[in-house]
Amino acid sequence: MPLPARMPKPTCCGWIAGLLLALFMLVQCAGEAPLLTDLDQNIPTIHNENRFIERRGSGLTIGEEPFRFAGANIYWLGIDENVGGVGYPTPFRVNDVLATAKEMGATVIRSHAAISVGCEYCIKPTLASINEEAFTHVDYAIATARRYGLRLILPLIDNYAYYHGGISTFTTWRGLPKEDFYTNRQVIADVEAYITLILNRVNTYTGVAYKDDPTIMAWETGNELRPPTAWTNEIADLITSIAPHQLVADGNVRIDAAALQIPSIDMYSQHFYPMDRLSMVRSAEEVVAADKVFFVGEYDWNNVKGGDSLVRFLNEIDVNPTIVGDLYWTLFGHNDHCGYVNSNGGYKMHYPGQTVTMRERAQLLRAHAYKMRGIAVPANSIPDAPLITSIGKKISWRGVVGADTYSVERALSSPDGPWQVICDRCATDYSTPWPIPSPTGMPAWYRIRAYNLDGLAGPYSEPQM
Repeated sequence: MPLPARMPKPTCCGWIAGLLLALFMLVQCAGEAPLLTDLDQNIPTIHNENRFIERRGSGLTIGEEPFRFAGANIYWLGIDENVGGVGYPTPFRVNDVLATAKEMGATVIRSHAAISVGCEYCIKPTLASINEEAFTHVDYAIATARRYGLRLILPLIDNYAYYHGGISTFTTWRGLPKEDFYTNRQVIADVEAYITLILNRVNTYTGVAYKDDPTIMAWETGNELRPPTAWTNEIADLITSIAPHQLVADGNVRIDAAALQIPSIDMYSQHFYPMDRLSMVRSAEEVVAADKVFFVGEYDWNNVKGGDSLVRFLNEIDVNPTIVGDLYWTLFGHNDHCGYVNSNGGYKMHYPGQTVTMRERAQLLRAHAYKMRGIAVPANSIPDAPLITSIGKKISWRGVVGADTYSVERALSSPDGPWQVICDRCATDYSTPWPIPSPTGMPAWYRIRAYNLDGLAGPYSEPQM
């Protein structure tokens, strides 16, 4: 399914409405105090094991153990377009969403972080330039994934002309039509130079070159491409020559029977909009017959397009060894000031979820992820302490991973108490900024604590007044 259908290009009226909504949310979350600016800048602590995921025939292994995976697409880890326009995601948002994926049982994340051409915030704003700041944001995303023990699948080129660039960016740079992308030797050379630049990048946080980092499980030739087999072969050979320890995935929008014979490609996938269990099985069988790996690169967990139920789709993956992994579209975490990051379309997943349907399906995805790992679903984590971001007539706080509800307490005499509960688990990340009842007309301190799905409380926030 084309990417614009998941993140639609807005019409004029839609664009204005979206802008007004973004401004409204910004004002609401800001409350009556200045916006928070001291975001989390901590360098992640590295603890991911240094073993590459390997292919053995139609399966994956880590060491001698089989490796099956489930996870999410988090396309915006390099450049975001959901919070007040296009820009870099803050360290907090990267940390929060990857920690959320971990809480949901994910082991692999697919991201468009390495697709970054032709825009102000891109790694290559122009053909002749490199944006170091953009690279450091990708560095941070990779280092943070490493911190949480998550593996990455990174497509390198996008079929669509979206905010982070795509194949038409390369042809436009050379004054050529989009149709020349796969055949013009100068354009192909430009693409290969870009891929070489990405793979040879040395991460500023870890000191490890991308091509040598086990965190990057696979490089995907692109997102929903429609290439001739010869182009795929050439690009896959280039990736393998630079990064021989990492896997290569075919970024074709379909299963190309001829490409199944390319030695340098390990993995093949399809995207399912709608979820179609029978089509998935047929594709997996075709790939496995060629002794290669099949995974589900994207799917519509929310049945926006109809199709099979999520239960039926996941059950097929659970029991079918020809399907090595799956990645739903798409996960968003908390916003910097309050609430969640939102996106256009019906594919956003928040955890634990806003609606009854989202909450039910979030738990299905979590149970499935742990089943793919062959382990029991663990207890829900205890949430961390929230961070109060503004206090006025309303109070806002930065949400925390795994929080289902929040309590609000007030002290009138000192930050040491005594404390009065003015909201007993009555607030959620969807009800912030939360109105403070019965203003006292005198100074007051406030503190927040989060409760998980089991009703277990985390630590209090630092008192603020």
